[in-house]
Amino acid sequence: MSEKIEIARIKMQSRLTNAIDGEVRWSPLKSLWVFSHLAIALIGGALTFSFDALLVFILTTAFTLCFGHSLGMHRKLIHHSYKCPKWLEYFLVHLGVLVGLAGPFGMVHTHDLRDWAQRQKQCHSYLRHGENMMKDGWW
Repeated sequence: MSEKIEIARIKMQSRLTNAIDGEVRWSPLKSLWVFSHLAIALIGGALTFSFDALLVFILTTAFTLCFGHSLGMHRKLIHHSYKCPKWLEYFLVHLGVLVGLAGPFGMVHTHDLRDWAQRQKQCHSYLRHGENMMKDGWW
């Protein structure tokens, strides 16, 4: 049996724990949720379009992704790579939640699971982006 690597927040449940077995399953309810929001955004955007609104969308999206997801969720919450006042940490993580990927616990868990799997000698193609771009994008 090959040696398995643990990280602080992911503990192997048994010697059978591995990063290869498993399957990716489609969630129809989640797909309905995502595509209904996309449809509402596209229809609403088309009916109420203005260049001022487009500029606001671009600026708020860039702000939320850069400060919320990148600085708040990833650099601060997951990696603890800088220090800041608690109120600023909460604000940045709140912005990160607005991105819509997951809440704080979901982001930490997903990141740690992927990080653990990628450190093993073999890793499931889902966790290492080992398929073609269309399949990786679908997952």
